[in-house]
Amino acid sequence: MTKNNPTVSVLMSAYNTEKYIDQAIESILNQTFTDFEFIIINDGSTDNTAKKIIKFAEQDKRIKFINHSENRGLITVLNEGLDLCCGEYIARFDSDDISLPERFSKQVEYMNTHPECGVVGGWLKKFGSNVKTNDIHKYPPKMKIMDFIIHGNQIAHPCTMIRRSVLITNTIKYNPKYKHAEDYAFWTEIVKHAEIHNLQEVFLLYRWHDKNVSVIHTKEQLDCAERIRHDRLSELSTSEYDVGKLLNLTRELNEHFYLFGFLPIFRRKQYSITKTKYYLLDKIPLIKEKDGKIYLFGCINIGIIK
Repeated sequence: MTKNNPTVSVLMSAYNTEKYIDQAIESILNQTFTDFEFIIINDGSTDNTAKKIIKFAEQDKRIKFINHSENRGLITVLNEGLDLCCGEYIARFDSDDISLPERFSKQVEYMNTHPECGVVGGWLKKFGSNVKTNDIHKYPPKMKIMDFIIHGNQIAHPCTMIRRSVLITNTIKYNPKYKHAEDYAFWTEIVKHAEIHNLQEVFLLYRWHDKNVSVIHTKEQLDCAERIRHDRLSELSTSEYDVGKLLNLTRELNEHFYLFGFLPIFRRKQYSITKTKYYLLDKIPLIKEKDGKIYLFGCINIGIIK
C-alpha cells in the first residue's frame, strides 16, 4: 500500500435497486470519515440502477464505477471487487441499506487501535413497511470459530470493515461453493487467522423487503449454513461420527412441542453444547414470549423461559 491509496475501500454491488440506491450511495458519501474510495459494481441491472450510479460518479471522484451488461452473480462480483480494493480496510455495504454517518470513523479508529482484529462489525436496525420501530439486531462483542459453529452467523455482512492484509496473506475470498451463505463461510475462514469483533452500537439501517436473500432463499441459505458447519467441524475432527453428533447439538432444531397433544407451542434452539432454550412460536396468537417471560393474551404472566 502506498501513501496515495485511501484508508478505506468501500465495496458495493448493485442489481436492480433503483428504488433504494440513491439513499444508499448518499449515506456513504455523507460519512464523517472521508478518506475512502467507493467501488460500485453494477451486476447487469435491467432497471435504471446504472444510470443513477453514473450521475453520482460524475459528481464525486471517489466513486469507481464498474458496469456489467450481464448478471454474474453476487459472489463473482464481490471477488472481483476485492481484487479492485486498494485501501487498508474494506468496508462492505449493500445497495438497499443506509450506513449511519459515523460508521467509518468509529470502525477505522477501532481497527487502528486493535491490530489483532481482522473484521469489525456492529449492530443493525431493520426498517421497512412491516418492521417494528425498535427492531435492532444485536451481535456479541467477539466471535471465535466455535461461536460461529454453535450460534451461526453472528456478524452483519453489510456493516463490516475488513483488514485487507488478512485476506491477501491467507488468500481468502468468497467461496462460490456456499451460495446464499457466502458471508458466513467467509467469516469462518477469516476467524482462523484473525479476531472478529462487533462494536456494540447500531451502524446500519437494514432495509427489509420481499427481495432480501434471507426471504427468497431461506431454505437454500439454511441448507448451505448446515454444510458450512459440517465442513468446519470436519476440519477439527477426523471422525464423521463425532461431526454428526456435534452438528446435532449445534444446529437449530425444528422440533415442535405440543399442548394438549395438538397445539404447537415451543421451538427448540441449541445455544451451546450444554444450554438449550425453548421459545414460543409466534404463530400462536394467544401466547407470547417477552423478556424471558410467557404471557397469555399478552398480559397475563403464565411462566418464564430459563
